[in-house]
Amino acid sequence: MSRHTAIVLLTLGLTAGTAAIAQERPSLKEATSVRLSHYGAPSKLYEGQEAKEIIAELEELRGKRWRQAELRMRCYATAQVLNGTRTITYFRIRPEYVVERPQDTKVPTYNLQITEADLPKVRKLLADVPPSKSCD
Repeated sequence: MSRHTAIVLLTLGLTAGTAAIAQERPSLKEATSVRLSHYGAPSKLYEGQEAKEIIAELEELRGKRWRQAELRMRCYATAQVLNGTRTITYFRIRPEYVVERPQDTKVPTYNLQITEADLPKVRKLLADVPPSKSCD
């Protein structure tokens, strides 16, 4: 094997390994509850069936094509996905975008443009709680 071929194979292996690491996001299968809140407003903890429905919606969103990048947002809602008292990941939610920021800072941040059809349960629950007055 030539030196050039070895370098190319090494580069391809490193690139593939980096891509595999980048796609690793914490599993939501162990989630037991979800804490929802508007920016600057008190949160509400959902457990049991309601938590399962919220987690199912978030899992469904994960099946879509996300972009690996930070997205700065102002006045977003947060879905904190929990296993007991331990945070698994955070989803920042705006009507047009969702950003997932895992608890582990070594895992990249992802964002996704969404439509009104996405997250119907989450949208309904957030509509029942008024947002912070500073976000008007």
